Amino acid sequence: MAEIKNIHDHFFKRFFSDVANVRELLNLVLPTEVREQLDLSVISLEPTSYVSEEYRASLSDLVIKTRTKRKRISVDIYFLFEHKSYPDKRAPVQLLRYMYLEWRQDQEEKRPLRVIIPVVFYHGRRPWNIPTDFMDQFSVPEELKPFMLNFRYILFDTNQWDWKKASSAVVKENVFALTAVLLMMAASRRDLEIVRRVLQLWQEMGIIKEKELFTFIMIYIVETQDVSLSKIEKILEETHIKGEDIMPTLAQRLREEGYKAGIEQG
Repeated sequence: MAEIKNIHDHFFKRFFSDVANVRELLNLVLPTEVREQLDLSVISLEPTSYVSEEYRASLSDLVIKTRTKRKRISVDIYFLFEHKSYPDKRAPVQLLRYMYLEWRQDQEEKRPLRVIIPVVFYHGRRPWNIPTDFMDQFSVPEELKPFMLNFRYILFDTNQWDWKKASSAVVKENVFALTAVLLMMAASRRDLEIVRRVLQLWQEMGIIKEKELFTFIMIYIVETQDVSLSKIEKILEETHIKGEDIMPTLAQRLREEGYKAGIEQG
């Protein structure tokens, strides 16, 4: 499990270390009523991971700092990426852990507690079935609920996402953010239809020439889809991409990184 997680972790960090990609991720994921309150022209990233050791086999995180449009209040958007094929009930506790650590730091530095918006990005096969209100995990009488800790997180479940609509509309803004979301979604489903759509988008946008980045996403596809290079070559042909421009480099990179499944032909 840890090896698969590392593949996802490396992939999303490659794409979402870029502020432009992160901005489009927020446009894609955040509800309209939340997005309209934020000044997304002002974004910075915090490289530190807050995922505790026992959770790192299935979770990755991303801290995005922005501010509100009115009053310019600082806001942390804490993204938690769930890499399991099924929902992990520990995710809300990890969200709470991040909030606690940040608020404790605020107190130690004698500053107001920061505003934190927690987000769970889930691309597993099974629908997410964990309550988005933290309190709803507890079976207690209604009379006790006012005295219990509660917060709500934003859930982006790719099972509920119309990727076909998004890939025809949002892509013109930032194909790289959409590529990352689509391929992470395709990885958990072993869905080559989504892979074909991504390759079509890259062809349509004329960015196939970015050979290093294209090789990077092709390695991710080979590893997460568990397909042979001969199958990849066929998909490239179907999407009118010249395989001879990428296949030798792809095969070499797979060998260098010790991948076996992807370099077997047939």
